[in-house]
Amino acid sequence: MSRKVAVMTGTRADFGLLRPLLAELDSRADTTLQLIATGTHLSAAHGNTLGEITAAGFSPAATVSIWNGDDSSLGAAIDTGVAVAEFSRTLSALQPDVVVVLGDRLEAFAMASAAVVLQIPVAHIHGGELTLGAMDDSLRHAVTKLSYLHFATTEEHAARIARMGEEPSRIFNFGAPVLDTLSGMHFMPKDELEAMFGVAFGARTAMMTFHPAALDEAPAAEMFEELLAAIDAMHECHFIFTGTNNDIGSDKVRELMAAFVAAHPDRVTYVESFGQQGYLSAMHHVDLVVGNSSSTVLEAPLLGTPAVLVGNRQEGRPLSASVIKASADRAALLQAMRRGISAEFAAEIEGQGTPFGHPGFAKKAAEVLASVVFATPLKKKFWEGQ
Repeated sequence: MSRKVAVMTGTRADFGLLRPLLAELDSRADTTLQLIATGTHLSAAHGNTLGEITAAGFSPAATVSIWNGDDSSLGAAIDTGVAVAEFSRTLSALQPDVVVVLGDRLEAFAMASAAVVLQIPVAHIHGGELTLGAMDDSLRHAVTKLSYLHFATTEEHAARIARMGEEPSRIFNFGAPVLDTLSGMHFMPKDELEAMFGVAFGARTAMMTFHPAALDEAPAAEMFEELLAAIDAMHECHFIFTGTNNDIGSDKVRELMAAFVAAHPDRVTYVESFGQQGYLSAMHHVDLVVGNSSSTVLEAPLLGTPAVLVGNRQEGRPLSASVIKASADRAALLQAMRRGISAEFAAEIEGQGTPFGHPGFAKKAAEVLASVVFATPLKKKFWEGQ
């Protein structure tokens, strides 16, 4: 009998990571994919990326609107409660055998909470990681404890999940999902990116993605103003800005970004959402990545693109040699960006690897999701170690 596997996607970023797994689950005779699209996929302000899902050949089993546009802490807390209720109704209607969530966002926490109360096992991707500069760190570990299956991306992360009391038999290190994407990706050439998205590549080009984080070293707007000041002084590069997520404080960041782009039309272009292929293609071609997105520490190193990591949002993640960490100070950021595009730094990082494994995540994870035997009744014991 085919096992129903519900997979939630809430952002353009997690859809890109999940896409090979979705394709694998959709192609198997022993699994039925139930894709649940939610979050910023349904937001006009964030590019209506539901279209990217359907363009990729997937038909969501459900679309669930959960965010009301209020980016305050109270608004996010209320929306999270609404999300638990809406996801509960959706799961009750779909009756999946297992629910897959990725990462550390509020919608992943809400979905996992709903599934646990409904006694549906949860499989969590990218658990055991640390992001000490963000509220996401607490959310990720909460999702880990709500989950039955764990797909870690490094041995360090897998070991941390076990130290949280999760049984090793339910923890799998299959590497980072993005490796599957990169291994089979056709990168769009620069001229195609320019024609499709209206971007302009200069002699040297940097791509900037910045998301607000509640627990970073300073308020998001202050940090972003320092970053913009550094970019203003970084005349060596043209810049491509991409849109923020909908985290607490995003409205002010987006306001500052729009004003800066408007004031620098000769040096800065803006793309709300590239889609996965466009985003990774642009990252492949640029000379430098700047910001605090997880792609700064994951995708950029895998593509061999130097990166400057701003602030503490990704604090605790393993950093490749190609990532330069900088505080949110305009002088420090300018120095880091100039180092990132230097010939000396290129020579320094040449041949350096990353800790995120090898391609193959999708097939391995799909096999586990199709064949694992869930406990009846669905309960876990706290693993005390040996």
